[in-house]
Amino acid sequence: MVGGLNTVFEKSWRDTTRVLFGRELAGLEKYSAWLSEYLLPTTRRKSRVSGREVILAKDAYLKSAKFISEDELTADRDYAISINDMKDMDSLVRALSEKAEYSGNRYLGNSAFVERSDVVLDSQYVYNSTNIEQSSHIYNSYMMRRASKCVFGSGYTAAGEHLIRVVGGINLRRCFESHVVTDSSDLYFSFNCEGVHEALFSFGQKNKKYLIGNRELPKDKYRQLKSKLLAEVVEKLESEGKYPSLYSLCPENLPAVLPKVSAKRPDVGMDMAPIEKGFANTYSILLKRAPPSITKLEKWLSRNTCDVDTVKTAFGSETTIAKNFGMLSEIPRKRAVTVFESLELGKLSLDESELESVESIKRGLGEIAYFTSEYWSGENRNIFFSPIVLHSTNIYKGFEATYSENTSHTFMSLHSKFVYGCGRIIDSQFCLKCYNSVYLNRCFELDSCIKCSDSYFCHNSEGLQDCMFCFNTKGKRHCIGNTQLSKDDYMKIRDALVGQMAAEIGKTNGLKLDIYSIGAKS
Repeated sequence: MVGGLNTVFEKSWRDTTRVLFGRELAGLEKYSAWLSEYLLPTTRRKSRVSGREVILAKDAYLKSAKFISEDELTADRDYAISINDMKDMDSLVRALSEKAEYSGNRYLGNSAFVERSDVVLDSQYVYNSTNIEQSSHIYNSYMMRRASKCVFGSGYTAAGEHLIRVVGGINLRRCFESHVVTDSSDLYFSFNCEGVHEALFSFGQKNKKYLIGNRELPKDKYRQLKSKLLAEVVEKLESEGKYPSLYSLCPENLPAVLPKVSAKRPDVGMDMAPIEKGFANTYSILLKRAPPSITKLEKWLSRNTCDVDTVKTAFGSETTIAKNFGMLSEIPRKRAVTVFESLELGKLSLDESELESVESIKRGLGEIAYFTSEYWSGENRNIFFSPIVLHSTNIYKGFEATYSENTSHTFMSLHSKFVYGCGRIIDSQFCLKCYNSVYLNRCFELDSCIKCSDSYFCHNSEGLQDCMFCFNTKGKRHCIGNTQLSKDDYMKIRDALVGQMAAEIGKTNGLKLDIYSIGAKS
């Protein structure tokens, strides 16, 4: 980290630790490794132009591909291919593998003072982080958005301020080692809390204050115990430069006698017919023919996205947990529950006599600590095998659907509809297998693109219409491989190439190539 940026982050770190613990901790260097533990995998490559390190937010690109830093893209970069190389997919792929470059270190919009990061939009003071939007002072974190500030070692959160090691949340203030929490403040070692303020070691709570071990306390008593417990935490942080995760503080095994839980999931329907119909509509728009059943294509649709596991809970129900999504995928399976069971289990609490020290609380956590990767809010219909849903309809085997309709096998569908096999797609519709993209319409295999329509296999591009196999370009129409064509030539070649794609999917239930491999030498 360069000197000026280091000074800014050291001040932000001191401010955050003082706000959380009442005293400043040592400098960031001591805690940097610990603050990296929750990061998602990224890709780190060398620029073919300068040899500099290129960081890419997604760990899916082939090593044989060529990479370039966003700030090295110049108007004279030549990606054009001959029209003779567009006659079939094999010829096209051979030509692309010679010229295509994948971009990283993307600091976009009004971004400044950014290092070792990728996909940073309208943000300032960002270090070793990915997918950061409209935020500042973000360190070793990912997927932070909507005016988050002073965030360390955290991820997958919006509108959070003064956070250390927090994953999964929205509208948070002053939180430490707490996960799947919303509209809350001053949380420590807590999980699945909504509208909770001032809590330590609490689980499955909603609209409460002054909790320790799920037990509500008088304000003065709470503050006295909080001060004592945090002093113990700080002592260990100062001596060891780290603190155990919330998962590791809890025993693996369940109590000998389980509590009785009767919470059931709302009956919102589980009908595959609307799922198949929505998928068929989208597939036919993009690939110009009727698809196989979506169930035959699940392996292909799940590639490069975040699929879910079905887990049996100790109470006889089933819950779903995301695969390959960092610490949220590492929920202790024996203690996994549905979101509805979590709230019911939140009625359990430790005795006041057990709250005198961190060690005594740890001994009691086996009775109250249960974890869920689910979140359920708003009006939802026809939802199955999808843990996080908010005001959504016809969602099948996805990780998150927020204000979305008709999706499957999609990780983070935000304000989108008719999107399938996608990853973190926002304000988009009628898309197949598109990733880290915003404002797409009728697109197939796009990566890190903005405001594109009717396009196929494009990377790091903006404002494309009717384009295929384009890299690092803006405002184009009727281009293939960054080569301008007449409308008639484009449509003729597009139809032939789309026909080849559809034939392969029909024969093998998927495509061998994807946007992450199309530009690399096989």
